[in-house]
Parts: sequence; C-alpha cells; structure tokens
Amino acid sequence: MLLVCFVGCSIAKDDYESTLRDVVNEYLPDSRVDVLEVVFFHSSEGLTVKGETTLPAAKQELLTRLEGLSYKVIDSLKILPEADIDKKWAITTLSLANLRDKPRHSAQLVSQTIMGTPVKVLKTMDGWSLVQSPDNYIAWTNNSSLQFIDDEGFKGWRQSNRVLITEDSWLIDEDGNRVSDVVKGSLLELMKKKQKQVTLLLPDGRYGTMNSGNVKEFITSKDQQDLLASKLVETSIEYLGLPYLWGGTSSKAIDCSGFVKNIYWMNGYVLARDASQQIKYGQSVDLKIDSLKTGDLLFFGNREPRRVTHVAMYIGDTEFIHSAGRVKINSLDSARNNYSGYRSNSWLGAQRYIGHEGEKGIISQVRHPWYVVIN
Repeated sequence: MLLVCFVGCSIAKDDYESTLRDVVNEYLPDSRVDVLEVVFFHSSEGLTVKGETTLPAAKQELLTRLEGLSYKVIDSLKILPEADIDKKWAITTLSLANLRDKPRHSAQLVSQTIMGTPVKVLKTMDGWSLVQSPDNYIAWTNNSSLQFIDDEGFKGWRQSNRVLITEDSWLIDEDGNRVSDVVKGSLLELMKKKQKQVTLLLPDGRYGTMNSGNVKEFITSKDQQDLLASKLVETSIEYLGLPYLWGGTSSKAIDCSGFVKNIYWMNGYVLARDASQQIKYGQSVDLKIDSLKTGDLLFFGNREPRRVTHVAMYIGDTEFIHSAGRVKINSLDSARNNYSGYRSNSWLGAQRYIGHEGEKGIISQVRHPWYVVIN
C-alpha cells in the first residue's frame, strides 16, 4: 500500500518524490504485505511528513534522507499497528471473513480468512479493521467477523488444544439448533471428545458439537511430517467442482491461488497469498513436462510483459488441477481430451515446494509464531 501526496507549491517536489521512491524501492518490494502511505506538508515551520507505515526502518531512512536535503523535518509518520490499540490480535469468528481493499462492503474482495485464523490488527476505523493475515496479506475486514484479544489471550490461544476441520460441517447446540457452519481448514479449540462426537469452542465463546470424524488433531509438535505428493493430490481432488471466486480462499468458493493455499494448508503449511507471490518460493523447475513432479506448482500469465496471473498444481501424467471457472483438471498434452491450449500457451514457470519445507514462503504450521508459541 503506497500513497504519495504533496501539499504546498514552494517545495522542491522532485527532490521529495525521488527520495520517497528510492526508499520505496529499497524497503517496499511488495505493497500487499506492507504499508507505506506518506503525505508531505510544507510550511514556514518546515516539512511535515504525515502518514503511516508498517516499516520502522523505512520511516527512519526516509526521515534521514529528507533531513539531508537541508530542510527541517517534522515527523508525523505513524508506525502500524497503532500504539493506542489495546488488543492487537484477533481470531476470525465466522466460517469465513471477507477481506477487502477498502473499509466498505462494496469494495473489492481481495482475500478471505476462515474461522480460527489469527490476524494482526493494524488499525481500526468505523467498524472496520485493517488486518494482516498469517500469509502477511494486508486488507480490511468488518469487526463483526473478529474476536479481539490481547497479547496474553493470544498466547493462551496458541497453547490451546485445537483441531482442524476436515469437512464442511455444522456445529449444533444442545437443543439441536445450528450454531455456525464451519469450512474445511477451520481451526477450533477442543472442549470435549467422545467416540463419535466432539464439542468445540468458537473464538467468540460459543460452542457446539459435530461428528468427530470431521476433525483431526492440530499438530503443534516440531516433528511435523514433510509434504507428500500423494497427500497433496488426495487433498486437491476433494475440491473438484468447487466454483471460482475472485478473492475466495475457502471450500465455499475459491480462486486459483486460494485453492493452492488450501491444498498446502490441509497438509500443514502456510503459503503466500497470490500466484505472483507463490512463484518466488521453492525451487525453479525447467519449463518441460518431463521435468515436472507431482505437487509442483505451475504458473501462467502474460509473456510480454511477463506477468503471473494464474497458478495450478501438477498431479502427474501431464495433468494439473486448478480453479478456473471451477476446480477442474486439465492437461498439457495436446492429444488429451482435457488439453488446455490456452494454459499451455501461457505457461510461464514451475516451482517445486516439496523438499523445500520451512523455507521462506513455505512455512510449517508448527513453525509459524501466529499458530504456536515458539520458544
């Protein structure tokens, strides 16, 4: 997120603009995961630098360089999270929460978080919060979808006994009434377990029961298994036929990168949000079918200029699974009935995540400090 504004015609605008751009280029490689919003006001008292940022080092560098231009600099650039927020963490309380690019319901949907997903609260405004999700993505969500907690409460949640929902389900109360729907991948605290039934605690304090066959233990030990290609394929097939939704990241409707994130999340790993981010991680693979292995991510888009717009997962035998209109399987082999010439002609790259677990962009749930307490 980058905003540049200049107020006052007597300043050397080109100098400030150039200085800010230099800092942005050095400290803000991806505006989806950090904020740097700056407004300059020039007066007889000096140059006031207003705005907000998640990058303290970028702020210091900007102020230092501006002072080097021989102007008195007045610092009004805030660091996010805002200092006056008492509860800087929140847990998603609904089956899914919509994340938007602006604090209003009519704004573009850019992502989602599902029940039990922790977020960092950067600032609040008129019933909305600017939050950062575990994949570092920053967007706005309505406060009604969050349970706000302080540092101590967040530590307690990360140490609690939790289960991962493996099937879309309903939580039922003691009278048989529906409490909430939950989607695959949701993370809830376990209150009680019987042979065929579990009682789960929602982040907002409600609780309900569901079939014990629809949950599995959320592993917090540090000996979590590495990724298995067969398990990734098995998980991906469970989403076949699911409708496409721009910004969707749940088993209700899903976009291409959200689909890949779900496959890996259900196998214990947190990936970057967008396809253009996911291509940066893992090991690059030759752009040849014979070089591919099951579980590799395939990236598609424009060649000139190069721009990644789509991602799929290779499932072997020339075929890949992806969310495009719906979750489906296509082939890179022109002799197959499910061949996609469009995807073959727009194939830009492939990345191998298996064997690179724990590296940047492929973070294990048990190594992610927002899910477990790291000693």
